[in-house]
Amino acid sequence: MRLVHADIFDEQFEKRCDQTVILDGERIASIAPFSENAEEKTTDLSGLTLYPGFIDMHIHGAKNADTSDADVVGLRTISRFLCEKGVTSFCPTTMMIPEEQLSRVLSAADAFSKEEPQGARMIGVRLEGPFLSKEKCGVQNSEYSQSPSKDYIDLVRKDLRKDVISVIDLAPELSGSLEFIKGAEEDYVLSVAHTAATFDCCSKAIEEGARHATHLFNAMNPLHHHEPGAVGAFLDAKDTTCEMICDGMHVHPAVLRFAIQILGENRLVVVSDAMRAAGMPDGDYDLGGKTVHVKGGRTDFGDGRLAGSTTNLHDEFLKLLSFGIPFKTALKACTINPAKVLRIDEETGSLSEGKYADMVAMDQDYRVRMVWVRGKLVFDDREGAFS
Repeated sequence: MRLVHADIFDEQFEKRCDQTVILDGERIASIAPFSENAEEKTTDLSGLTLYPGFIDMHIHGAKNADTSDADVVGLRTISRFLCEKGVTSFCPTTMMIPEEQLSRVLSAADAFSKEEPQGARMIGVRLEGPFLSKEKCGVQNSEYSQSPSKDYIDLVRKDLRKDVISVIDLAPELSGSLEFIKGAEEDYVLSVAHTAATFDCCSKAIEEGARHATHLFNAMNPLHHHEPGAVGAFLDAKDTTCEMICDGMHVHPAVLRFAIQILGENRLVVVSDAMRAAGMPDGDYDLGGKTVHVKGGRTDFGDGRLAGSTTNLHDEFLKLLSFGIPFKTALKACTINPAKVLRIDEETGSLSEGKYADMVAMDQDYRVRMVWVRGKLVFDDREGAFS
């Protein structure tokens, strides 16, 4: 398949105009300036720009489906919703839920991962719980909070393949956290989350291998000039990455700009942290067994506190641009940066020869028009439907 007359953002995230992209099965075979070749099947992308597919490494649900429902049909629903938003890969994310329910979630995810993708493909499940601080658990059910344990992970995973889990969130101040990090950092991405950790405690966790921060600023102590806490530890360390919910509600635009000045274009990761109300009208929705009120797209679980979001990476990308964030920084934060965190940047996250053809075509107004997942055209807005 030849995609012709496409403008693209290449591996260096520089724009190249009027390119021909040749796909060979799941992968990109070549990218070169346009040249005529009538013998090959072509798709004309005049007026469209190809971007790497977005990667959402923290999403609970959408379209009234939730990862913790432990339902393959629900995961398909989330996958298709994400695809419409230019997301080609995602990590379905759990909550603090009972052990038996978490095992069912992993089994459903494993079954879903074996299907031919009809939307965004699953990278692996993200466990946002149960290794979280009761003090900072937010809407999560503190009843299920516990210290990190390899035995617990082995128990809930049972006989499933190890990589059915991709990310494990944890609060480093919990008993046994540092030992857990030492033993698990090679197998999983470890992310500091829902924590009241001090600067020193968090710095030790970073040194041991927990080098990613979950929704920076949210569910952790505020940055203080005497005790910088987890926020200060991650902004100060040079080999860390920080995800943020960039909807303008979870973190004020001025604070986003301030943090991104420190993080630069290589350390920011945009996530949605979306719950089942994403893509749905305002109303009341369940999240981890608690009722969340949604009004004007803002989540609230009864006391004004946010409970996940209703956003998506495409909307956040546009928000970042409107906040004055440089284009290249915003794009990398939605694509190659999460790929690097998830250790899949050799196969996706940018457009280059040999990588999977995970791509989104947008028009000049940044509307998602076409989406490919591993070389398969799964969404074509020009036809008004999924393929």
